[in-house]
Amino acid sequence: MLIVMEGIDGSGKSTVAGLVARELDPDRTTCADKKDMAPADPGTAARAALLRDLIWASPEEQGDTYGAAHWILLIASWYAGLARLRPELADEHTFAVMDGWYYRNIAKTLVREPLDPHWVESLFAPVPEPALTVLLDVPPEVAWSRRDDFKDTEIGRWDGFTGPPRASFCAYQAVVREELLRMAKERGWLVLTPDPDDPPERTAATVVTAARALRRTP
Repeated sequence: MLIVMEGIDGSGKSTVAGLVARELDPDRTTCADKKDMAPADPGTAARAALLRDLIWASPEEQGDTYGAAHWILLIASWYAGLARLRPELADEHTFAVMDGWYYRNIAKTLVREPLDPHWVESLFAPVPEPALTVLLDVPPEVAWSRRDDFKDTEIGRWDGFTGPPRASFCAYQAVVREELLRMAKERGWLVLTPDPDDPPERTAATVVTAARALRRTP
């Protein structure tokens, strides 16, 4: 059973995902890595490594050379492989907790270029929906205050956002947030808006309760 934390950059996805994984049944829960295609034959592993490098290892300074359509097609290829090679993510008897799925990639693509949203989302038709997706709806200003190492892609430099880093980050992430809220409404996600002073353990406890209730649902 795949449980996904979604949200803008800096919203606390990794922190909450780790806490949720520890709070659920420790013998039947993993904190899954979406960049891990799992063990495979050498040929498949080599192709996965090449695709992984194309998506995540490209130098930031080169910019979005081929455009948003090319980038989202690479992302869709990755997740199609992930769904095929890691069937345990859909195992109803175990929990796999992940800090993000492909949704933020869709949101950023739609911010980057005026592509047809239905076409973009259709690229992920072979990928199963998580059993539970939790949107951590954190304002960009709060997210910025939590980190000091945001990358150019997170500040919006590839998407035409210029100016001081903080202002660019907040403006860019605000429109990404709007897209995520749209998807949350359409797909029936659990939306949590943590108080900035609340410890992440409180948010994780809410997610754990929802996950356990989902398992009890016939």
